[in-house]
Amino acid sequence: MKLWNEHLDSHREMTKRAARYPVPPFTCHTDPVHQQTFAPPTTVHQLMPGDVDVVAAMGDSLTAGNGVDANNILEDLIEFRGLSWSGGGDQSLDEGILTLPNILRKFNPSVYGAATGRGSNTGANARLNVANPGDTSFEMPGQADMLIERMRATTSFTSDWKVITLFIGGNDLCDACNDWNKYSPANYGANLQLTLDKLHAAVPRALVNVALIFDIAPVAQLANGNFWCSLAHALVCACGQDVSNAPRLRELTHGYQKVTEDLIASGRYNTRDDFTVVLQPFFKNTEPPVLPGQPDETDMSFFSADCFHFSAKGQGAAALSLWNNMCEPFGKKQEVWHLNANFTCPGSLTSSPYFATISN
Repeated sequence: MKLWNEHLDSHREMTKRAARYPVPPFTCHTDPVHQQTFAPPTTVHQLMPGDVDVVAAMGDSLTAGNGVDANNILEDLIEFRGLSWSGGGDQSLDEGILTLPNILRKFNPSVYGAATGRGSNTGANARLNVANPGDTSFEMPGQADMLIERMRATTSFTSDWKVITLFIGGNDLCDACNDWNKYSPANYGANLQLTLDKLHAAVPRALVNVALIFDIAPVAQLANGNFWCSLAHALVCACGQDVSNAPRLRELTHGYQKVTEDLIASGRYNTRDDFTVVLQPFFKNTEPPVLPGQPDETDMSFFSADCFHFSAKGQGAAALSLWNNMCEPFGKKQEVWHLNANFTCPGSLTSSPYFATISN
């Protein structure tokens, strides 16, 4: 009981320091007059934020929102889906909830698909956030099927412009030391290809973001002597918690990143004007953030009560980074998350007011 109380006290102090990621001033043009100066898009390569009608998200517990507002380790089992960086729509950006859907709502208040509240991906409030805790790349084709079916039932499927964000691989890495062959880069790449092939074959008018996976080992080793975090890590990611696995996990991460980059660069998903897949690399070289002026001390306010999943602050940092990557042109996309950065606006780095794709 003493250890539990000490953990609660420690986490209360942590969340008191930074309950939410501080939302920078939003200065991008969002007014309808500005949007109407441009013709409606006929190609995904001319997609502006205000043109997006639908937002969707796929992945694992980091996208499902596990533990985002947790006050203790048990609450890390709760899926705070409405606070998810890529698929959550609780409250608004003006109220301090930094998610991709809430950013898009600044341009189009009626954008559909963002999850609200808590619960699993089968609940009505999950909407188009179909992420599921524990899923690996092997489950992504099934998530694609679920998402396609749900979009057909709830959106103007053929006419709505859609932004879909896929982020997967953490559980592959956490399970890898149980079966290195099963969780090989080749299998990860095959699973990702099958998933994207399904979306490409079935979904019209879509920009699909694929966020690169990060090295899980530094996060899995953040228990820092905390008994409850050590216990949680042993259950969630024992493979990453074991420091002896770190070199091989880093190598495996690089393998996942490479097959992802190669697949998207192949042009396989650029065969139609109304569909494309864009690599968003902000997690590529991201490691746990450190406290200001203390390079050897991890800033644990970015992590939930289990010292593993993202807190609201970590989710907000991921949302800002995803948005900024979407607006950064090819060759200039940042490969670490955008901490202490402002919002990048479409067109601010190029002469194009559109989301960056390989063709604009």
